Amino acid sequence: MDLVFRGHVERGEGMARNLGCPTANVAVEQGAIIPGLGIYVGETELAGVRYPSLVCINDGRTGYNLKMEVHLLGVEMDLLGKYLKVTLFEKIRDLIPFPGEEEMAKIIKQDLEKANVWFQTRASGPVDENA
Repeated sequence: MDLVFRGHVERGEGMARNLGCPTANVAVEQGAIIPGLGIYVGETELAGVRYPSLVCINDGRTGYNLKMEVHLLGVEMDLLGKYLKVTLFEKIRDLIPFPGEEEMAKIIKQDLEKANVWFQTRASGPVDENA
């Protein structure tokens, strides 16, 4: 698949952080060709360093705000305003209706585990292209 998206990180609602999976919210440009809504494993490049990532492409709470939520696996940093290049590798599941915070936190934990396993079977970890 390997679809690539670029954009600046915008302020989100903070819900993903409350569910144990902080994300960088990147608006998808109008007219961009995207894969189906869902959860993907991918890679995020920031300042020449690539990070294994879990990516959610969704249409927001209203169904009108297409966005990409990016979680860098094992990394916590403030990404607000940063320019990211996000490459999607493989879809791991479709979106599901929000089942409530507690259940969603469990589902996200499973997604993180799947993503970590996916990357463990391939070369993973930050790669600094400037080194």
